[in-house]
Amino acid sequence: MTIEEALKLALANLRSGELTKEQQIKQKVIDPILEALDWDRKNPEWVPEYTVELPKNRLGSVDYALFGEEIAGKRSPYVFIEAKTVGKVTIKGVEQVFEYANNKGIPFLILTDGNIWEFYLSMGPDEPAERRFLRIELDREDRSSDHARLLDRFLRKGRVVLPQTMTEAHQLLKDEIQKRAAEAAIPDVWRSLLEAPDESLCAIIKDAVEGKCGFPPDMDDITKFLTEHVLPNSPRAALVTQDRNQELPTAQGSRPRRKAATKPRSGSKIIGFVLDRRPTETGSAVRTMVELIKEFQSLDSSFIERFEAKTARPSGPKSLVATTKAGLHKKPRLRKYSAELRDGWWIGTNQSPDSVRKHIATACEVMGIDLGGRLTLIER
Repeated sequence: MTIEEALKLALANLRSGELTKEQQIKQKVIDPILEALDWDRKNPEWVPEYTVELPKNRLGSVDYALFGEEIAGKRSPYVFIEAKTVGKVTIKGVEQVFEYANNKGIPFLILTDGNIWEFYLSMGPDEPAERRFLRIELDREDRSSDHARLLDRFLRKGRVVLPQTMTEAHQLLKDEIQKRAAEAAIPDVWRSLLEAPDESLCAIIKDAVEGKCGFPPDMDDITKFLTEHVLPNSPRAALVTQDRNQELPTAQGSRPRRKAATKPRSGSKIIGFVLDRRPTETGSAVRTMVELIKEFQSLDSSFIERFEAKTARPSGPKSLVATTKAGLHKKPRLRKYSAELRDGWWIGTNQSPDSVRKHIATACEVMGIDLGGRLTLIER
């Protein structure tokens, strides 16, 4: 019987619903798979219920011990397999098979309920559960060819004892550790993207909205939506939802003017600026940045070049400002997010509100203008 045939038979037996006991799992699933991998139960290389010494002078027995060839009259076990009933592959089972190994130098440990096969390196610096280098689920029929290949690679008699096999197992463990670390980081990264949405995330949403209705939304509106609706319990969202409609008293009969912030307030929406007591309302953070840069250009002809040098970045967008649209972004699809400044210069408008605040602060630094003094932001 080939390993492919043994796996197909094992899966049929598992799906019958008749394998309710550990012994049935051994007879109908594990034994046929081992035999297909050239292990012979009639030879001393296959020892069922292998007795092992445990701490505190106790004895235990592992369900399968698979041995290598006899050398100098002695055989050494290379694999311990602990069998469980279906659904009982748990951390307790992992601890049990590691206790059986108990630093005896057995290279590979396997925990299986017939369907799930977990392969572990018995020795290593990490906790036992962190030494798993391979997990196979037989009921994933879409991966049946991979299952056959991996079992042949790490459990076939004659191959399991090769140094190359151990090297491959260590590489798989390294890959698995990196994969688990990356998976564990996803929630934190997603949360950070929502709490302070970066330009790439906002650009994806902006493109999708434009494709749906024909015109793009403001970047600050995208950020407000993310913080209020996708991550409503974040501290940033609480700031966004505060009442920012305070108004300043004006001369009798004139239109009330929104309060100009003395310094940037995280989470609020920038809708303009006040420079030298002259208010300019734009309606959005990005337009505020564009108009302010234009204003600084008119005040100082050397400003834009100094600003370009200050905002140059080694990665991401090529530059915040440039003399061509192509100079703004590495990706052509993002070059449409640009606005024309004065004297043939362009500025990238694919910016989150937090990025706008940062760029405005940098522009003020280049101009030698105090943000919160000579220049204030209008927010709501």
